[in-house]
Amino acid sequence: MPIARTDRRLIAVTALTVVLAAAFFAAVLILASGGGSKHVRETSPLYLGPRIDLKASLDLGSPLYFANPFGGRGFWLDREQGRFVALDVGVPGDTSCSIVWRGRINTYLDCKGRHLSSDQMARHPVSVSIAGVTKGGVYADLRALDPPPSPIN
Repeated sequence: MPIARTDRRLIAVTALTVVLAAAFFAAVLILASGGGSKHVRETSPLYLGPRIDLKASLDLGSPLYFANPFGGRGFWLDREQGRFVALDVGVPGDTSCSIVWRGRINTYLDCKGRHLSSDQMARHPVSVSIAGVTKGGVYADLRALDPPPSPIN
């Protein structure tokens, strides 16, 4: 039985509506994601959260891991002598080796199994906002990387 003329029109209108809806959805995704073709670069320090909340989380006993939203290596947020430090997960001088936290033994380990203290890890500058809307907010500047205070043995 052949398709009636009104049925063909309904199929064509429905297909056109589906194609237009898909195009609209794709356009919204592209606009919402910034177009996808630009390389995202950090232009200011990364906001990590309110100081009081981060301190409470760190008081539970382990550092906090943050992935780098700009595509670089992540970092561990920890404290040294009561101050926040953003510790790079990379071993200085070895781009293929990463540092992990092992809570069971309460230490950082590199890919060779060496135990590291936080002062043997490179770090990003950390600041706490003291005024304005973000007062008490903690920021890590991933554009800078300072060497570790102590060498790895």
